[in-house]
Amino acid sequence: MEVRLIKPEEAVDYLKISAASFIWKFNKDEDTDVEMPVMGAFHNGKLIAGVELFDFKCNYCGNLINTLVLSGVCSQPEYRGTGAVRAIFDEIGKTALENDIVAGFLSPFSIAYYEKFGYANLNRYFSIEVPFQNLAHIPHNNSVELYTGEQLNELCDLHNKCVFNENLMTLREDKKHFCDKPLENADYTYIHRDSFGKADGYVRFTIKRPDALIVQELFVLTPDSLYGIIGFLRNYEGLVKSLIVQKQYQGSPFACLTDRTDNVKYEVEHGYAARIYNLKKLLENNSYPEEYGRFSILSLDGLEQNKGIFDVEYQNGKATVSRRADGDADISLTPSAAARLLLAGEGHTAQTAAYLNGVEIKRNADDFFKAFPHRATHFIDSCWSI
Repeated sequence: MEVRLIKPEEAVDYLKISAASFIWKFNKDEDTDVEMPVMGAFHNGKLIAGVELFDFKCNYCGNLINTLVLSGVCSQPEYRGTGAVRAIFDEIGKTALENDIVAGFLSPFSIAYYEKFGYANLNRYFSIEVPFQNLAHIPHNNSVELYTGEQLNELCDLHNKCVFNENLMTLREDKKHFCDKPLENADYTYIHRDSFGKADGYVRFTIKRPDALIVQELFVLTPDSLYGIIGFLRNYEGLVKSLIVQKQYQGSPFACLTDRTDNVKYEVEHGYAARIYNLKKLLENNSYPEEYGRFSILSLDGLEQNKGIFDVEYQNGKATVSRRADGDADISLTPSAAARLLLAGEGHTAQTAAYLNGVEIKRNADDFFKAFPHRATHFIDSCWSI
């Protein structure tokens, strides 16, 4: 089986496979190209499976690492079970090292299916629905400006500052992530400004009358900007009944704003799954405790760059990482277990981690768990253009 990036003239073949796989209507006049690179698997010269690849720079503990988002994972139905998707994932893992890719993300339809490829579901987001009457204690505020595209550089700069507040957020550097035609699309982005006129937060939302104002994105740099944005959204309370804020994580600041719990609703949704492609580099970019510590991980990974035992010795926030072929280790991790413990920010202990698939604690691993405490973690889908 041949695995490689598809050529431009093969884009139509990939889109046909996607249509057959996901059951969407293929239009031969419009569906002629794909925006991002596609890694394809070929059988006797025929494309039978493909995966779209999006590259991002992502915040990990205050450091930017190179990551991939895998999307549109599909195979021709009659070729399923032939190993085509696995061959693609194997090739992506092999090329990740030479391309300095540290981790990959995807939106899983099945947790168990993608665990076979080393992916673990990171965390679950939730949407919060709050009646506007529960926000009456927050003063009205109009220190905002509608985004129309002219403030693109300012909005990108603002977003990229917010990136460093939450682990796994990705940088944005172009207009495709923001709607610059709010009236035409009924999709609004407002920038909040502080008392000096400096941008310190933004919100993107749509409205579903008469039910709710639906916030897709809410990112702020200060408590004042959070209160200011909610105060601005209160201007819509005569038009709709409630405010829904999507894709929130555990400990999200917005969840603490309502002063009443009656009629507040929470809806859980699956987040992204992740895989570590370069374990050594991820360990080197982690933020460690100030006090001295050391631990060793036996990595049960099929990727050549992730095989073996990784020894970590840390102090003053930094660590040295080395690898050896064999010997004793404090903890052993499958690829999916490593992704969950090192990326999800759940803050496990030896007691809670013992219940996770793929984790085996072989001896005292307290220094390992100290190095990966609970962290605000917020990976969101940045693949698609507005």
